[in-house]
Formats: sequence, C-alpha cells, structure tokens
Amino acid sequence: MSVGAPDSRPRTWLHRVLPGAADLMQYRRSWLRPDLVAGLAVWAVLVPQGLAYGELAGLSPVTGLYTALGALLLYPLVGSSRYVHIGPESAVAIVTAAYIGGLVADAPERAESLAALLSLVVAGFLLLGALLRLSVAARLLSTPVLAGYLTGSAVVIGASQLGKIFAVPTPGEHWWQKLAEVVAGLPAMNPWALLIGVTTLVVVVALLRWAPRVPGILLAIASATAVVAIAGWEGRVPVIGDVPSGVPVPALPRVAPGDVVDLLGAGASVALLVFASSMLTAGALARRDRERVSGRREFLGLAASCAGSGLFGGFPANASESRSFVVADTGARSQMANLVAVGLTALTLVVLTPVFRFLPQAALGAVVLAAAARMIDVTALRRLWRVRRSDFVLAAVTAAGVLVVGVLPGIGVGVAVSLLEVLRRAVMPHTAVLGRVAGRPTWRSTDNHEGTRTVPGLLVYRFDAPLFFANADVLREQVLRLVDDSDPPVREVVLDAEGIVDMDITGAETLDELLDALDDRGVRMVLARVRSSLRSTMRRLGLDERLGPDAFHYQIRDAATDFVRRNRTTTS
Repeated sequence: MSVGAPDSRPRTWLHRVLPGAADLMQYRRSWLRPDLVAGLAVWAVLVPQGLAYGELAGLSPVTGLYTALGALLLYPLVGSSRYVHIGPESAVAIVTAAYIGGLVADAPERAESLAALLSLVVAGFLLLGALLRLSVAARLLSTPVLAGYLTGSAVVIGASQLGKIFAVPTPGEHWWQKLAEVVAGLPAMNPWALLIGVTTLVVVVALLRWAPRVPGILLAIASATAVVAIAGWEGRVPVIGDVPSGVPVPALPRVAPGDVVDLLGAGASVALLVFASSMLTAGALARRDRERVSGRREFLGLAASCAGSGLFGGFPANASESRSFVVADTGARSQMANLVAVGLTALTLVVLTPVFRFLPQAALGAVVLAAAARMIDVTALRRLWRVRRSDFVLAAVTAAGVLVVGVLPGIGVGVAVSLLEVLRRAVMPHTAVLGRVAGRPTWRSTDNHEGTRTVPGLLVYRFDAPLFFANADVLREQVLRLVDDSDPPVREVVLDAEGIVDMDITGAETLDELLDALDDRGVRMVLARVRSSLRSTMRRLGLDERLGPDAFHYQIRDAATDFVRRNRTTTS
C-alpha cells in the first residue's frame, strides 16, 4: 500500500455498508492541507468542463454541475479509489445527447427530465452488476476498443462544437452533416465569436502544454466571460444566458412510466461504458501507487454516483481521467479532495451563476474541442500499431463504427469485432514446432529463435489453445503433415499441451483419430506439460488409459531424454 493510505481497516458494520465512509472515518489531520489544495485545483477544471459537457449533452450547461454534485457526494461513501473523480464526462455526455435527442424531438422541454431518468436507469444496471458480480463484462471493452471509441468520439464531439465557435447553426443529426453546415455557413459566420473561440482554444492548449499547473480552462473561460461582460457583447455573440441559481433539491424526475422502458437499452449500454472506462481510470491510478481497486465496490460507487446525479437533475456520471489525475498529481490523500470540490461547486451555483449569462458559447465550444483533441491518444495508437497490428485494426474498426453508425452502436461494432477476433484466435490457434536452444535446457519455436536444434526422429509440437470442435482438425492435420513431410522419418511426437487448458468431446475424438493415424505410420505420441485439469478430462474420456502412464511428462526435456534413451537401447 502506498504512503498515506490507512494502515488498518477494521471490519465494522459501517465498512460493510459504506466502506468508503469507513475509510474516511480514519482520516488523518495531516491530509487536510493537500486535500484542500487538490480540491481547489480540480474545482478550477470541473466548473468550466461541467458547463461545457452539460451543453454537449444537449442540456442546460448548469446540468453538468448538477451531475458533479450528486456524483461526488455519494461516490466517496462506497467507491474503492482514493483519487478517482466522478462527474460530467465528454463521452457519456455525447451518448446522452444521442439518446435523449431522439426522444425529445417534439418536446425539447423534457430533455433534462429524461437525462436524469437515464442516470437513474444506469444506476440500476450498475447496482445489478454489483449484485451479480458482473465485473467481467468490462473485459468486452478492451484497450483497442476503448482507444478506437475515444478516437471516433473525438471526431464526433469536435464536429459538434465547430458551429458554436463560428456561431453557425448546425441542426444536422450526424457529424458530417454538421461539418457541411459549418462550411456552408462560413460566409455568415460571426467574427467576434470566432475570435473568442480561437483565443480560448489557444490559451487552453498553450497552458496545458507549457504551464499544466495553471488552471488554464478556468482562466480562459473567466477571461472570455469578462471580455463579453465589460465590452457589452452579450448581444453581439451567442452567450449561455440566464441559468437557475442555487443548489437543486434532490427529487425524482417527472417522467411517464413508459419512459423507463424506452431508456432500458441506453441504460445498459451506458452502464457498461461507465464501468469499463471508470475501472480503467481507477486501475491506472491504483497501479501507480501499488494499490488495488475492487470491481464490486466500483459497481456500487458508480451506481451511487449515477443515482445522486439523477436525483440532482444531472445526466449519467463517469470517471474523468483528466480530473482524476489532477486530484492525484496535486497531492491528494483521500476522497476528501473531491468533497472539497463539491463544496466549492455548490458555492459556485449559489454565488456565481449570475455571471454565467455573459459566458460565450464559443468559449465553451473551444473547451470541449480541446478536450476532444486530447481524447485521441496518438501514443497508444502508435503502440498498438507497433506491438500488434490486429489490435490496431480493431481500434480502427471501432473508430469507423462510431463515425458511421453512431457512438454506442460503434461500441457494439468494436465489441463484436473483438469477439470475432477471439473466435479467430481459437479457431486458428498459434502452433509451433519446437527445438532445443543450444547450451540451454529450454525449447523454443524453430521459426522465431535462431540456433534451435531438433532431435532426429522426434517432433515436438505446441498447440496454444483449448482443443475443441472448432480447431481440433488443425491439430490433426498439422501433426500428420509434419510427420509425412519429415526427413528423417518421425518416430515419436511430443505434444506440448501447456496451452491446451480444456478439451471437449470433439477434441477428444479428434485426438483419438490422430493416435490411430500415427499408429498406422508406426509413430508414437506422448504429452508434456499437461495441466491436471486436462489430465482429469482425458481420464474421463478414456484417452489417459489409451496413451498409458509412461506417455505423460512434466517437461519437454524429460520426454526428449526418454526418447533418446529408448532409441539408444533399441539400437544397441
């Protein structure tokens, strides 16, 4: 455990019901100053991002701050991460806009109620995930899928903000329509809005690049707002306008019963996205400090945060990677830093909302555009290309799916392609002929390692997959081809079975057929590095008895030594 973490955690009733609250009960006075500094730092990022993501979700900008209030109040009571910051997040905001926008085309005044309901539905699915221990579902969103999803989403988000920067209406539904509308509307663009948008973008990017500790987003937004207010430009450039003042009273959204049914599919999809991306962020921070996060507690913490967001009139909450690292990098010691940010956000809603009426839309668009650009992880994409091309293709297909069929359907495309890739690897498993490394008692692939030597008359073959109906023929056909093509003739086959973690009836029957074919050729088969679970399966299927007890070896070198010994005896 890292320095500053609690040394002991007695298991009280509070730890069982509200484990995060129990952790906070062990709070140390020495943590207060770094937590206050971290809370102030993350608040400076949260307020402008929250306003921008509220608009990105197709709602009033202030709903982004409502989302932060409910989420940050409840996550620390249950969640397992000391740092992760839950609140408004760009990817979930655009998914919310995509779903809610289609339901409120004829009644836009219902958008905020439906967004709050969606947050509650997501909370329900996350709670169900905790009860059913479905943390394994997050594996469906692999690193390549998430990289491709974020890349495609960045394009969609960026295209949606250009209209605000140029002050050009973009009513189109798809990102390419919005781009076309911006291009068509360039002759009528608002130069003052463009000036504010570009200046805000330059300030944000420059400060993030050269002065990351300076609250660049807050500084840029505050400056743009001050310019509009002092210069009296609220009639010259589009602004947010009046927003409700004060902290909302928690309440259930006013919706019809049928609305819940309409949002079930969206809720399940968003819940999967929230859990997977939040676990990635929490896991990255935990690995940095050599700690662990609990999948079940994260399910509960995220369910609580989304429930809080819905009750406060926000949209589904998600972990923000950028704000989470702000919390951690500024020296926070606990979730108290996020609770400090909650207090400052509530103060903002009470005191500063009259100023929001001067906040230019172009500045908010520039903030979102800068965040979208940072979603494209060029380093990660290069790594995928360099390390495994198939993973890069998976990321590219997911990004293309997001761009062509939409954000959440695009994730479905990525998951489907991931499952097809898993199936491809199972149906066409990696196999290898092994040889002994000169001067060492190890065996490696003869194709990938120079200096390996085979034993005349002995074929050592590795099969790196469970043996089942879809790939059993690969084992039989490859072994027989290698035996028939070998010169000098093969007298014995050693099957390296370390990768064969399971075997079904078809696999057993195919292996039995292979033994018959080898017997016809006068070739014996033995196995090495057989897992105990596979040995038990072979025993139940009768293969263990057919092969005989002397056909199983702990290591390949044992099988090779036995082959050499027996052949010397036969020769002499």
